[in-house]
Amino acid sequence: MTLLLVAFLFVTVLAECECGYSTVVNGSVDTLSYVFTDVIEADFLHIRNISLDTDWRRQNFSFTPEQGRGPYGMNYTIDNVVSNPIDKPTDWSGPGVFGPNAGVQLSVSPGIPSDGYIKGAELNSAREDLLWGTYRAGLKLTRVSGTCSAFFWYYNDAQEIDIEFLSALYVPENKTFPINLVLQTEASKAAGYDAQKSGTYILTNLPFDPTDGFHEYRIDFVPGNIVFYGDGIVLGRMNHSSIPTKPSPGHMILTHWSNGNPLWSHGPPAEEAVLTVSYVKSYFNSSSHNRTLQYASRCKNPHAYDSVCAIPDSSIDHVPIDGEDGATPAAPVASNYFFSDYENKTVGQTIYGKKSGADGFAVAWYLVWSAITVFTVLYVGGFA
Repeated sequence: MTLLLVAFLFVTVLAECECGYSTVVNGSVDTLSYVFTDVIEADFLHIRNISLDTDWRRQNFSFTPEQGRGPYGMNYTIDNVVSNPIDKPTDWSGPGVFGPNAGVQLSVSPGIPSDGYIKGAELNSAREDLLWGTYRAGLKLTRVSGTCSAFFWYYNDAQEIDIEFLSALYVPENKTFPINLVLQTEASKAAGYDAQKSGTYILTNLPFDPTDGFHEYRIDFVPGNIVFYGDGIVLGRMNHSSIPTKPSPGHMILTHWSNGNPLWSHGPPAEEAVLTVSYVKSYFNSSSHNRTLQYASRCKNPHAYDSVCAIPDSSIDHVPIDGEDGATPAAPVASNYFFSDYENKTVGQTIYGKKSGADGFAVAWYLVWSAITVFTVLYVGGFA
């Protein structure tokens, strides 16, 4: 009984990050540290089957040409969202079990569609209670011309923060790789969803080739500021008055589509175009009353050691893909780190698990062995 009690107490003491996860946001005026209460992490390099992932939902819906504002309609189908995991959980590079481009693949089907609808792909977070936060994704963009890839936070068409890529505009010969940074607001909605007319649109060039391997794209959404990053480099900032002071709760979306619009996606693509996702990491505050209560119950002392954990930031330490065999590049160290790989760092969080039995056994054995050690010390000292 004493051993079990000590084991329980030791596991409790080992708990870390109970008061949240911190990051530094490079705002337009100040560089400040923020702490977020909740976490969703998805290691798509190793998740075996995306259809079983309770944190993410493949989408199945259509837009008519009129709704999508293009010559073709768009058919988002679950068949175009597939997993291609790396076989060994300890490997972070190499092909997936089904060939090159390991990760979750979002594809756009090629050619002129016989039914007038181009098949694309979309993946949404199951949780829709995301407020302020830092949202990050490891993406390898397609080189095939004629699609739009996007990673964004979304509440509705007037509260939306986008990172969008148009493959038709890439010119590798002169290192032209534009990226569109967009904040949709009531003003842009009134202008026909043209954020350029509302001052909440930035077009800039990436300092790297987004098709040569995985790079991290990041959105920091905090009061008064939205900051966009690529591999840790600030790509653009917005501190526009349209940023809501009390945002509505949103969710994260990954999408890959084409509707033939010559002013945006172009296309359809001449061959299958694939957007590959290695991970998504979201650290945020929740709009859920229950989540707020749970946070208050587990965060007893925010100043205690390890009660707040720093989020590792991505660097530009990047290894390009081997053009000969299409192998996945080794990712930056930060991209390999998941708090959810450690049970004591995500106590009270709701994250789809992906650890192997061996990993789980190792963690469990470490905790038991540590508890035995503590018990032995107490017993020898005459306290048990």
